[in-house]
Amino acid sequence: MRPQSFARPDRDGFALVTSLLIILVLSLIAVAAVILSGTEKRTSFAESVHNSAVFSADSGGEAAIHFLRLRDSPPKIIDFVDGTVHSENDAPVMGSQEFDFECQYTQKRPKPGWGVNFLDYDYRVESEGRAAAQGRSDVDLVASRLFREGY
Repeated sequence: MRPQSFARPDRDGFALVTSLLIILVLSLIAVAAVILSGTEKRTSFAESVHNSAVFSADSGGEAAIHFLRLRDSPPKIIDFVDGTVHSENDAPVMGSQEFDFECQYTQKRPKPGWGVNFLDYDYRVESEGRAAAQGRSDVDLVASRLFREGY
């Protein structure tokens, strides 16, 4: 009896097809990595612009507080409609960063324990910071300053 021959499956081109599939998968991973890195770059730039705008607005608030701190007497009201005592526009910080601020008088009240001549003056500060072309941020705060009146 003759041994029965078994038919071998045709495997010609198997290595080529497998390597092409592996190259396709690796190419898709590379394209995804490039797209992801571009997205991360845009996101980090937007975050940087936002932080710069927030810091600029904070600088405006600090400039208003500094304006109030250096006064020997309560500042005069320059706009009686909204109580504005000082405003500053387009003050540069660094590079494309700048701020605007407006300081408005809100009220005065006696300082407990200090006597009738010592009054707390309250001011509302609105500051807007800008950075780059689109970065904008606002900071609103209340500042209080003790002044002595009638001396």
